[in-house]
Amino acid sequence: MPNSISSGAERRRCCAPNYSARATRTRRAVESVKATGGHLPEEDLMPTMQKPSNTETKKAIRRYWDAHPISTDSVPHEPGTRESFEAIYAKWKETIDDRRMQFLADCRGKEVLEVGCGIGKDARFLTENGIDYTGLDYSFRTLQLAQKHLEFAGLRKRFVNGDATSLPFGDNRFGLVMSIGVLHHVPGTAEACREAMRVARPGGSVRIMFYNRHSYHYALVNYVVRPLIWLMLALPPLRALLRAGPEKLRQMFAVCKEDGFSRERVLAISADTSFAGQDNFIPHSGFYTEKEMRRLFDGMEEFRFFRGDLKYFPLTFLRKFAEARWGFFLTMTARKPDQEKAKSSETTDKHR
Repeated sequence: MPNSISSGAERRRCCAPNYSARATRTRRAVESVKATGGHLPEEDLMPTMQKPSNTETKKAIRRYWDAHPISTDSVPHEPGTRESFEAIYAKWKETIDDRRMQFLADCRGKEVLEVGCGIGKDARFLTENGIDYTGLDYSFRTLQLAQKHLEFAGLRKRFVNGDATSLPFGDNRFGLVMSIGVLHHVPGTAEACREAMRVARPGGSVRIMFYNRHSYHYALVNYVVRPLIWLMLALPPLRALLRAGPEKLRQMFAVCKEDGFSRERVLAISADTSFAGQDNFIPHSGFYTEKEMRRLFDGMEEFRFFRGDLKYFPLTFLRKFAEARWGFFLTMTARKPDQEKAKSSETTDKHR
C-alpha cells in the first residue's frame, strides 16, 4: 500500500456526497500530503480540521499534548529517535495479553479507526499484523511522532489530524472504532461518543476506555489524597509531610497551590505523569461508571466491560482480584446494530 495518508479508495469514500464540505477539506489535505511523499507538516494538517475550537480548554488540551506526547517520558531516549520508539514499543509489548490478542482477531478484515492514536503504539501493532488502520489525533506534534515511528518501522502509515467531536469521515465508514484513554479528556465527551457511533458501520463495533469512577484510584485520590492536600494548604506546619511523601503528592500539591483547588483538578492531576506546573497537567479529565458509558453509547448493543490497571494498591496478593473489580481503566466494547435491525427498532418506536 502506498506510504501516504490515504489510499485512492479512501479518498473516493471520503468524497461521497453525504460528506460534502468536510470531504473537500480532507481530500485537499490528503493530496497535499501525498505530493510531499506522505509527510505531515503542520500546515498540511490544518485543512483536515473542521471548525477548530477556539475555546480555552481545547487550546490548552492541544498545547498540553504537543508539549507532552504520551509515553515519550517513559524511556531514557530523546523523543523522536529510533531508540526512543523501539524502547517505548518494546515496553508496551510486554503488556500484551490474551485480551489484546483477541482484540487483534476482532480487527481482522475490518477497517479500523483509532481516535487519539498517540505516537502510534497501537498503529504499529495493528499495521504489523495486516490491519487496515487509520489513526486520528488532535495534537500536531503527536501525529508527527506517530508518522516518524511507523517510518522507522518500515510500515504503511495513514494519519489524520482532527477533533473527536467532529470526525472528518462520512457515516458508517469503519468496521471498528477504538479510543483508548482519550475521550474522557475531550470537552464534550458525549458529542465525541456520538461521533464514534456515527462513523462505525452497522454491524461494526466500538472499543472505548475511560477512567473508572468506581475504582480504587478514584476513592484513594478523592477521600485520602485530596483531604490531605487540603490540610497541607490550610495548615502550613503539615507541609513537612511532603518531604516524606511520594513525588506525585508533591506535584499535586504544587499545582493546587499555584492554580487553585477542586476535586476535578486533583483527580485530573492524579491521572497525569508529567511535572507540576501551570501548563503541565491534563486540562480536562472525566471519570465514568459502566451505567454512564451505556448511556453515552445509547443505541449500541452487546455491551461488554472489563477493568484493569490498579494504581497504588498495597496488597499485591489481592491485586488480580481487586483489579478486575476496581481497576483504574474501564474498557467497553459494543456493537452497532445492523441496518435492518435498526430500521425495525425505529418502526416499533414510532408505533408505540
